[in-house]
Amino acid sequence: MKEAVVPLARQVLGPLGLDVEPAQEHTFEELVEAYRARLDPTRPDPVHINCMMTMAECRAAMLAVGEAGLGAPWVSWACDEDGESATRVEMLAALFVAEGMGAAAFGLNCRRALAEEILAGLAPYAHIPLFYTWDGALTLWPYTPQPRDPDVIPCASPTAPCFLTRTVDVGEELECTPDLLEDIIEAEDDPVGAVKIAILERDDVDIFAQHQYAIRKALCLWSDVPELLEGALRVYQGRAFYDGTGALEPEELDRLSRKYGLIVL
Repeated sequence: MKEAVVPLARQVLGPLGLDVEPAQEHTFEELVEAYRARLDPTRPDPVHINCMMTMAECRAAMLAVGEAGLGAPWVSWACDEDGESATRVEMLAALFVAEGMGAAAFGLNCRRALAEEILAGLAPYAHIPLFYTWDGALTLWPYTPQPRDPDVIPCASPTAPCFLTRTVDVGEELECTPDLLEDIIEAEDDPVGAVKIAILERDDVDIFAQHQYAIRKALCLWSDVPELLEGALRVYQGRAFYDGTGALEPEELDRLSRKYGLIVL
Protein backbone atom coordinates (compact mmCIF):
# COMPACT_ATOMS: atom_id res chain seq x y z
CA MET A 1 0.00 0.00 0.00
CA LYS A 2 1.40 3.42 -1.03
CA GLU A 3 1.00 6.71 0.76
CA ALA A 4 -1.98 8.68 -0.52
CA VAL A 5 -2.51 12.44 -0.44
CA VAL A 6 -6.11 13.21 0.52
CA PRO A 7 -7.37 16.37 -1.27
CA LEU A 8 -10.49 16.91 0.84
CA ALA A 9 -11.96 20.31 1.64
CA ARG A 10 -12.45 20.39 5.39
CA GLN A 11 -13.57 22.56 8.24
CA VAL A 12 -10.45 22.93 10.35
CA LEU A 13 -10.44 23.45 14.11
CA GLY A 14 -7.05 24.44 15.46
CA PRO A 15 -5.79 25.04 18.99
CA LEU A 16 -7.36 27.88 20.97
CA GLY A 17 -4.61 28.21 23.57
CA LEU A 18 -7.08 27.36 26.32
CA ASP A 19 -6.84 24.74 29.05
CA VAL A 20 -8.58 23.60 32.21
CA GLU A 21 -7.31 23.67 35.78
CA PRO A 22 -4.59 23.64 37.01
CA ALA A 23 -2.91 24.88 33.81
CA GLN A 24 -5.57 27.58 33.31
CA GLU A 25 -8.86 28.46 34.97
CA HIS A 26 -11.25 27.70 32.10
CA THR A 27 -14.02 25.17 32.56
CA PHE A 28 -14.19 22.31 30.12
CA GLU A 29 -17.61 23.48 28.91
CA GLU A 30 -16.09 26.83 27.98
CA LEU A 31 -13.71 24.99 25.67
CA VAL A 32 -16.55 22.98 24.12
CA GLU A 33 -18.57 26.14 23.55
CA ALA A 34 -15.58 27.95 22.02
CA TYR A 35 -15.17 25.16 19.47
CA ARG A 36 -18.90 24.92 18.84
CA ALA A 37 -18.93 28.63 17.94
CA ARG A 38 -16.26 28.01 15.27
CA LEU A 39 -18.20 25.31 13.46
CA ASP A 40 -20.46 25.81 10.47
CA PRO A 41 -23.14 23.12 10.92
CA THR A 42 -24.41 23.69 7.36
CA ARG A 43 -21.16 22.55 5.71
CA PRO A 44 -21.01 18.87 4.79
CA ASP A 45 -17.19 18.77 4.77
CA PRO A 46 -15.40 16.43 7.15
CA VAL A 47 -13.95 18.30 10.13
CA HIS A 48 -10.19 18.20 10.72
CA ILE A 49 -9.23 18.83 14.37
CA ASN A 50 -5.67 19.88 13.67
CA CYS A 51 -2.43 20.54 15.53
CA MET A 52 -3.76 19.64 18.98
CA MET A 53 -1.46 20.10 21.97
CA THR A 54 -3.70 19.52 25.01
CA MET A 55 -6.07 16.68 25.77
CA ALA A 56 -8.72 19.13 26.97
CA GLU A 57 -8.85 21.03 23.67
CA CYS A 58 -8.82 17.84 21.62
CA ARG A 59 -11.70 16.29 23.56
CA ALA A 60 -13.66 19.56 23.61
CA ALA A 61 -13.33 19.88 19.84
CA MET A 62 -14.41 16.26 19.31
CA LEU A 63 -17.47 16.72 21.51
CA ALA A 64 -18.39 19.98 19.75
CA VAL A 65 -18.19 18.26 16.35
CA GLY A 66 -20.19 15.24 17.51
CA GLU A 67 -22.88 17.29 19.22
CA ALA A 68 -23.24 19.44 16.09
CA GLY A 69 -24.02 16.28 14.11
CA LEU A 70 -21.05 16.74 11.76
CA GLY A 71 -19.86 13.16 11.75
CA ALA A 72 -16.58 11.58 12.75
CA PRO A 73 -13.68 14.07 12.69
CA TRP A 74 -10.09 13.55 11.62
CA VAL A 75 -7.79 14.33 14.54
CA SER A 76 -4.12 15.32 14.40
CA TRP A 77 -1.63 16.36 17.07
CA ALA A 78 1.60 18.35 17.06
CA CYS A 79 4.41 16.43 18.74
CA ASP A 80 8.16 16.36 19.25
CA GLU A 81 10.75 13.68 18.51
CA ASP A 82 9.80 11.87 21.73
CA GLY A 83 6.22 11.44 20.54
CA GLU A 84 4.85 13.93 23.07
CA SER A 85 2.95 17.18 22.75
CA ALA A 86 4.13 20.45 24.29
CA THR A 87 2.00 19.58 27.34
CA ARG A 88 3.66 16.13 27.64
CA VAL A 89 0.72 14.14 26.28
CA GLU A 90 2.02 10.90 24.76
CA MET A 91 0.72 10.24 21.26
CA LEU A 92 -0.38 6.72 22.14
CA ALA A 93 -2.65 8.16 24.85
CA ALA A 94 -3.97 10.72 22.36
CA LEU A 95 -4.68 7.89 19.89
CA PHE A 96 -6.57 5.82 22.49
CA VAL A 97 -8.73 8.80 23.49
CA ALA A 98 -9.48 9.89 19.91
CA GLU A 99 -10.22 6.34 18.79
CA GLY A 100 -12.51 5.75 21.77
CA MET A 101 -14.46 8.93 21.06
CA GLY A 102 -15.06 7.94 17.44
CA ALA A 103 -12.40 9.71 15.39
CA ALA A 104 -12.42 8.77 11.71
CA ALA A 105 -8.60 8.87 11.57
CA PHE A 106 -5.67 9.88 13.74
CA GLY A 107 -2.59 11.76 12.63
CA LEU A 108 0.40 13.94 13.39
CA ASN A 109 1.15 17.49 12.35
CA CYS A 110 4.91 17.31 11.76
CA ARG A 111 7.50 16.68 9.07
CA ARG A 112 7.33 13.41 7.17
CA ALA A 113 10.44 11.74 8.63
CA LEU A 114 9.34 12.33 12.22
CA ALA A 115 5.73 11.43 11.45
CA GLU A 116 6.71 8.11 9.89
CA GLU A 117 8.87 7.18 12.86
CA ILE A 118 6.14 7.91 15.41
CA LEU A 119 3.30 6.47 13.34
CA ALA A 120 5.25 3.22 13.03
CA GLY A 121 5.15 2.99 16.83
CA LEU A 122 1.41 3.73 16.94
CA ALA A 123 0.44 1.34 14.14
CA PRO A 124 0.37 -1.89 16.22
CA TYR A 125 -2.27 -0.29 18.46
CA ALA A 126 -4.38 1.61 15.92
CA HIS A 127 -7.75 0.45 14.65
CA ILE A 128 -8.45 3.59 12.59
CA PRO A 129 -6.52 5.05 9.62
CA LEU A 130 -3.32 6.96 10.38
CA PHE A 131 -2.07 10.07 8.56
CA TYR A 132 0.26 13.03 8.79
CA THR A 133 -0.17 16.60 7.66
CA TRP A 134 2.45 19.19 6.76
CA ASP A 135 2.51 22.30 4.55
CA GLY A 136 -1.21 22.01 3.86
CA ALA A 137 -1.09 18.41 2.59
CA LEU A 138 -2.80 15.53 4.37
CA THR A 139 -1.23 12.13 3.63
CA LEU A 140 -2.59 8.74 4.62
CA TRP A 141 0.13 6.54 6.10
CA PRO A 142 0.04 2.92 4.86
CA TYR A 143 -0.25 0.24 7.50
CA THR A 144 -2.25 -2.89 8.18
CA PRO A 145 -4.24 -2.91 11.45
CA GLN A 146 -3.15 -5.76 13.68
CA PRO A 147 -5.53 -8.01 15.63
CA ARG A 148 -5.85 -6.68 19.17
CA ASP A 149 -5.36 -9.01 22.12
CA PRO A 150 -8.87 -9.18 23.67
CA ASP A 151 -7.34 -9.63 27.12
CA VAL A 152 -5.35 -6.38 26.93
CA ILE A 153 -7.54 -3.29 26.86
CA PRO A 154 -6.17 0.18 26.03
CA CYS A 155 -7.21 3.21 28.03
CA ALA A 156 -5.44 6.44 28.99
CA SER A 157 -4.70 8.87 31.78
CA PRO A 158 -4.73 12.58 30.84
CA THR A 159 -1.17 12.23 29.53
CA ALA A 160 -0.14 8.57 29.21
CA PRO A 161 -1.45 5.29 27.80
CA CYS A 162 -2.59 2.57 30.21
CA PHE A 163 -3.37 -1.07 29.58
CA LEU A 164 -5.98 -3.15 31.43
CA THR A 165 -6.89 -6.77 31.72
CA ARG A 166 -10.44 -7.83 32.54
CA THR A 167 -9.17 -9.09 35.88
CA VAL A 168 -7.44 -5.80 36.77
CA ASP A 169 -6.99 -5.24 40.50
CA VAL A 170 -9.00 -2.08 41.19
CA GLY A 171 -7.95 -0.18 44.29
CA GLU A 172 -10.08 0.92 47.19
CA GLU A 173 -12.95 3.16 46.09
CA LEU A 174 -12.20 6.85 46.60
CA GLU A 175 -14.94 9.37 47.32
CA CYS A 176 -14.84 12.99 46.20
CA THR A 177 -14.08 14.59 49.54
CA PRO A 178 -11.84 17.61 50.20
CA ASP A 179 -9.03 15.04 50.58
CA LEU A 180 -9.43 13.62 47.07
CA LEU A 181 -6.09 14.92 45.79
CA GLU A 182 -4.21 13.33 48.69
CA ASP A 183 -6.20 10.13 48.22
CA ILE A 184 -5.32 9.97 44.51
CA ILE A 185 -1.62 10.52 45.23
CA GLU A 186 -1.70 7.73 47.83
CA ALA A 187 -3.58 5.41 45.45
CA GLU A 188 -1.00 6.08 42.74
CA ASP A 189 1.65 4.63 45.06
CA ASP A 190 -0.42 1.50 45.72
CA PRO A 191 0.65 -1.60 43.72
CA VAL A 192 -2.88 -2.28 42.43
CA GLY A 193 -3.46 -1.64 38.76
CA ALA A 194 -6.09 1.09 38.77
CA VAL A 195 -7.61 3.99 40.69
CA LYS A 196 -11.36 3.87 41.37
CA ILE A 197 -13.33 7.05 42.06
CA ALA A 198 -17.03 7.11 42.98
CA ILE A 199 -19.27 9.93 41.76
CA LEU A 200 -22.20 10.05 44.18
CA GLU A 201 -23.63 13.56 43.78
CA ARG A 202 -23.39 16.56 41.46
CA ASP A 203 -20.71 18.37 43.45
CA ASP A 204 -18.48 15.30 43.08
CA VAL A 205 -18.10 16.01 39.36
CA ASP A 206 -16.60 19.43 40.10
CA ILE A 207 -14.26 18.07 42.78
CA PHE A 208 -13.15 15.27 40.47
CA ALA A 209 -12.57 17.69 37.58
CA GLN A 210 -10.33 19.85 39.76
CA HIS A 211 -8.04 17.00 40.85
CA GLN A 212 -8.08 14.56 37.92
CA TYR A 213 -4.72 15.83 36.67
CA ALA A 214 -2.97 13.78 39.38
CA ILE A 215 -4.19 10.47 37.92
CA ARG A 216 -1.51 8.43 36.15
CA LYS A 217 -2.94 4.92 36.35
CA ALA A 218 -5.96 3.53 34.57
CA LEU A 219 -9.09 5.12 36.04
CA CYS A 220 -12.28 3.31 37.00
CA LEU A 221 -15.18 5.76 37.29
CA TRP A 222 -18.21 4.49 39.20
CA SER A 223 -21.72 5.79 39.72
CA ASP A 224 -25.18 4.27 39.78
CA VAL A 225 -26.67 7.49 38.35
CA PRO A 226 -26.19 7.78 34.56
CA GLU A 227 -26.16 11.59 34.57
CA LEU A 228 -23.42 11.70 37.21
CA LEU A 229 -21.28 9.14 35.42
CA GLU A 230 -21.68 11.10 32.19
CA GLY A 231 -20.69 14.32 33.94
CA ALA A 232 -17.47 12.75 35.20
CA LEU A 233 -16.69 11.16 31.82
CA ARG A 234 -17.21 14.48 30.10
CA VAL A 235 -14.63 16.33 32.21
CA TYR A 236 -12.09 13.49 32.43
CA GLN A 237 -9.22 14.23 30.07
CA GLY A 238 -8.35 10.59 29.50
CA ARG A 239 -10.18 7.34 28.70
CA ALA A 240 -11.77 5.66 31.72
CA PHE A 241 -13.34 2.27 32.39
CA TYR A 242 -16.36 0.98 34.32
CA ASP A 243 -16.01 -2.21 36.31
CA GLY A 244 -19.60 -3.39 35.89
CA THR A 245 -20.44 -3.39 39.62
CA GLY A 246 -23.20 -0.78 39.35
CA ALA A 247 -26.79 -1.10 38.20
CA LEU A 248 -26.63 0.98 35.02
CA GLU A 249 -28.53 -0.29 32.00
CA PRO A 250 -26.49 -1.77 29.12
CA GLU A 251 -28.06 0.70 26.68
CA GLU A 252 -26.87 3.64 28.79
CA LEU A 253 -23.37 2.23 29.10
CA ASP A 254 -23.26 1.66 25.34
CA ARG A 255 -24.17 5.30 24.71
CA LEU A 256 -21.46 6.51 27.10
CA SER A 257 -18.96 4.19 25.43
CA ARG A 258 -19.71 5.56 21.98
CA LYS A 259 -19.62 9.21 23.04
CA TYR A 260 -16.78 9.25 25.57
CA GLY A 261 -14.85 6.06 24.88
CA LEU A 262 -15.86 4.45 28.20
CA ILE A 263 -14.54 0.89 28.49
CA VAL A 264 -17.03 -1.48 30.11
CA LEU A 265 -15.57 -4.58 31.74
